[in-house]
Amino acid sequence: MGLQGFDHLYIETQNFRACMLAGPGMKVVLVESDAAPMLNVHLAMTDPETTMKELGSVPDQVNVTTPLEDTHWGTQWIRLSDPDGRTICLEAPKDSSSADS
Repeated sequence: MGLQGFDHLYIETQNFRACMLAGPGMKVVLVESDAAPMLNVHLAMTDPETTMKELGSVPDQVNVTTPLEDTHWGTQWIRLSDPDGRTICLEAPKDSSSADS
């Protein structure tokens, strides 16, 4: 049994391997493909639109690589890059009331 409140997932296909450790408010995702391994840290956010506005107000301090967008797995995320090139994802469940009419 893992750490209390955490769960894990492992996927392996012909083209890549991925594992995820998820717990309250965060996920750590490691993807390894034919290219170099990639480590992403996913942190929960509660208000995606406000978070995007706040990040946009300090463009010289934050490198937003993917502005707020819907994912195909039912969330919204913003992807950032830290000074060392690692990816940090801010993620929230998609609010069905914000869907395009």
